[in-house]
Amino acid sequence: MKSSAVMNNRELSWLSFNERILQEARDHTTPLMQRLRFLGIFSSNQDEFIKVRVASLVRLTRSKSKIKPLLMGGLTPEEALQRVNDKAATAQTAFRETYEEVLDAMEHGGIRVRNETELSEGQDAFCRSYFGNVVYPQLVPLILNKSAQLPFLQDSQIYHAVKMESDAAPGKCRYAVLRIPVNAACPRFVEMPSSPGCHDIIFVDDIIRLCLNNIFFMFNYDRITAYTFKVMRDAELSLDDDVSKSLIEKMEEGLEHRLRGRPVRLIYDQAMPEDLLFLLASKLNLKKSELDPGARYHMMRSLMDFPRVRPDLENAVMPALQHPDIKPFSSILKVVRTKDILLHFPYHTFNHVVEFLCEAAIDPKVINISITLYRTADHSRIINTLINAAQNGKKVTACVELMARFDEERNVRSIDMLHQGGVRVIHGLKDLKVHSKLILVERVEGAKKTGYVYIGTGNFNEDTARFYSDVGLLSANPGFVEDARSIFNFLNASHKPVSCCELVAAPQCMRPFFTQCIEREIRNARAGKKAFIHVKLNSLTDEAMIRLLYRASKAGVDVRLIVRSACCLKPQVQGLSDHIRAISIVDKFLEHARILLFCNNGSELAYISSADWMPRNLDRRLEVAAPAHCPAIRQTLRDIFDIQWADNVKARILDGTGANRYSKGEGVAPCRSQAMLHAYYSRKSLQTKEQTATLTPEGKTRNRGTPPAKTQTRTTAPKNRTRKKPRQAQPARGLTTQTSQQPPAES
Repeated sequence: MKSSAVMNNRELSWLSFNERILQEARDHTTPLMQRLRFLGIFSSNQDEFIKVRVASLVRLTRSKSKIKPLLMGGLTPEEALQRVNDKAATAQTAFRETYEEVLDAMEHGGIRVRNETELSEGQDAFCRSYFGNVVYPQLVPLILNKSAQLPFLQDSQIYHAVKMESDAAPGKCRYAVLRIPVNAACPRFVEMPSSPGCHDIIFVDDIIRLCLNNIFFMFNYDRITAYTFKVMRDAELSLDDDVSKSLIEKMEEGLEHRLRGRPVRLIYDQAMPEDLLFLLASKLNLKKSELDPGARYHMMRSLMDFPRVRPDLENAVMPALQHPDIKPFSSILKVVRTKDILLHFPYHTFNHVVEFLCEAAIDPKVINISITLYRTADHSRIINTLINAAQNGKKVTACVELMARFDEERNVRSIDMLHQGGVRVIHGLKDLKVHSKLILVERVEGAKKTGYVYIGTGNFNEDTARFYSDVGLLSANPGFVEDARSIFNFLNASHKPVSCCELVAAPQCMRPFFTQCIEREIRNARAGKKAFIHVKLNSLTDEAMIRLLYRASKAGVDVRLIVRSACCLKPQVQGLSDHIRAISIVDKFLEHARILLFCNNGSELAYISSADWMPRNLDRRLEVAAPAHCPAIRQTLRDIFDIQWADNVKARILDGTGANRYSKGEGVAPCRSQAMLHAYYSRKSLQTKEQTATLTPEGKTRNRGTPPAKTQTRTTAPKNRTRKKPRQAQPARGLTTQTSQQPPAES
């Protein structure tokens, strides 16, 4: 069967995911202001897609090579680009229609978005004063001559193209370009004085339109108009090979090069006059197919920051919960010493991770702290805590991945802060992106050095942890600790091989390990035994893993997939994937956790992972997956998957058509999985509180001052997972992973 029949094109599949975001904005059951914010998320996603994926397709179509590769889905680059452009244009039309619909609904709720022609006398005066005090000092008008080069236009900025016309010289117009400032001091939306019960908002774009005469007063004209546009540039980041330059210098130069990357699209107000549009397009060297007509406003990702003037029209806030085993102002290390802890954000508070590091930073017995950082918050408590630990005399090592797309500049700043704070910084490795989410704390306890680890699926970012759904494991398992130590030794000195017995590390071991797990399910199914593969990922685009899942389906393995975004596998194709079902969940939290469950003939295996099943994760990144040895944690991971699989409110069926039909789930009662998960953890917290207040073993109520009896011990690694001495091996892709770990024997 041809690849076009068995695989979805990755780009088209991703656009289907963004259409699911747009569905949330179109859904009348979604709170009104959240509908507006989903429009902002859709716009942000679409912009990044154009800068990365569309730019890559454009490069392929412009390649001078006569032999061009067939892309996944059996499409040529030209065919893929055409379909992507058509699908993106259709979605953009739906976006504009939805935006107008949401604005009408907002107006009925007393939230009115006004332009410069709809202002009351008092609002007009307010806007002119705001312009003079806030906006005007940040403006730099650039006159645009037909013979001159176009002044450099930055990516991800919005501009006004200004046209000045004079009746005395009908054919002679003057043109200018004006960058619209959007920053903390000058937000995109400004709330104006309003009548009682109303909230009138104006775009800063329109405040500038209102005051154009104040900017260009020195010119003679009879009419002046402004039209918004933005330029999308190729976001490919390439680094210089000059060995005399430091990695930071190369990164800074690469970021500057990205800012000046080749324009790939001009998105403009469709009311823009043809002469002005032609002038911009010719100076940017853009083809007609790269001109994208739009509405009056662009860079609509700003809708995510729309003023919160009506809290009753926003999403109901689900408060983050304390993990029942972690008490306020008490030692987390002491708890983890006795049992593994599974955290699930944002249902559990991310403060637990920060507190784990804070305790290590001041504990006099802690000697080393090591961490991998991929994306961090703007004002990161994690980074501040690492600096505090270094100043307290701990040896602190942070591996900061410079190549985290669109976060490179922030990571360069973070490195500078960490260096100044006394933290030893590793800049990552050439040709091997460090994407794992790993913390190792080493502590002297008695006569030996022990360790504590955190292994997660999401970034150490307090901001995104409030709305990204991720899981993380806190453990003192000696096998996990030794493996984490081996990984950080490799990052410190890449000539040292990684030896993992408990953790599963990419790029060397993860693909073969999960391949063996799937192969076992295939053998069990063929032997008439129960077999299943239940996997939750962000993306599934790796062709080898997809073909392996097709084999599993043909053998009768029950394959259930929860895939948030791009899914190149086609479920429910007769004779190919009859036993594969797949859904995608889009709701108020971004589904980001990776959970992998295998039947193993009744002795279920459960893993959490930092990696999706994509070629880049499995072959070109340092990733870490961790098994859940503790039965209670294994059951929690099973419960998470089952609750989400039963979702019949926010789950969509992935069937290869891109229709995004809502799933009916497996139950009659409504099941909105994110709300159900919050209730699930609330019940767990309540049960734990009730248990701690129950009778003692002697049948008497325990005095609050009496410590509870120790009834739990940490589940250690199975005996067959003993550490073996690493064998000598040849390096592969810069990383040599020695491992004695194999998928557990069939039960």
